[in-house]
Amino acid sequence: MKKCIIFLTAALLLLAACSSREFIPEEELQKIGRHIVWKAIRTDDLNGKPASLNILDIDLKHFDGDLALAWYRDSLVRTSEIAQAHDGIAAVNGSFFDMKVGGAVLFLQENGVVIAETNDRIEFINEGAYAVDTAGTVMIVKRPESDWGYSPAYDDIMVSGPLLIWNDTLCILDSVHFNLNRHPRTAIGITEDYRLLLVTVDGRHAEAAGMTMWELQALMDSLGCKEALNFDGGGSTTMYIKGKTANGVVNYPSDNKKYDHEGERKVANGLVVTGK
Repeated sequence: MKKCIIFLTAALLLLAACSSREFIPEEELQKIGRHIVWKAIRTDDLNGKPASLNILDIDLKHFDGDLALAWYRDSLVRTSEIAQAHDGIAAVNGSFFDMKVGGAVLFLQENGVVIAETNDRIEFINEGAYAVDTAGTVMIVKRPESDWGYSPAYDDIMVSGPLLIWNDTLCILDSVHFNLNRHPRTAIGITEDYRLLLVTVDGRHAEAAGMTMWELQALMDSLGCKEALNFDGGGSTTMYIKGKTANGVVNYPSDNKKYDHEGERKVANGLVVTGK
């Protein structure tokens, strides 16, 4: 049984008590492709603070598109531009990177080829990974005892952290400022019925307070994730959906300090959804 490791206010408990479909009015759900649903939440009171959330729900049992790792070794590119360059219908920013020169700072493997080794040894951002095995199964994996390295069992591996939920159990989170403070967040989850959830939480705005890592963990749990992983957040947090806004950005990135869709930070990698 999952253990509650923080006290949640009534608003977040209400979210946890409902499925995402029950929580979000039907008219706010939009199909953006075969077996892909976009869900947006705007509320003045989620855990006592205003919130702006976007959830991309992909039914992997029937999805006939592709999930592409997109990366840049020595440059920085906006998530919306990454999506467009890969002919994506949707995308989120990926894992942590060198903000000066680009390139992943955590282990990255694409199509069985190692793209980046681990250069940042901070344990809590290095404890999980989005992965696709050689049979095409999408999963979240835990850091092996031998540490990250080339694995012939996987085509794609993108390391990130903290690991939020593992084996249907809430993970213990470190009490560090990165986790304790409310920030914009990006997360990924896998549900028991094999749906992939890509989630962004806006923050650093009067209209959107962001979440602590415990609040993000509770959100992913409430959405039915049996595994969930935090991606890079803060100013990097971006969700792109083709054609839904002038630049495709549907969340409210914080780098321009305005509550609009223009404040994207340039990043070094992302996860792009392609198909119809």
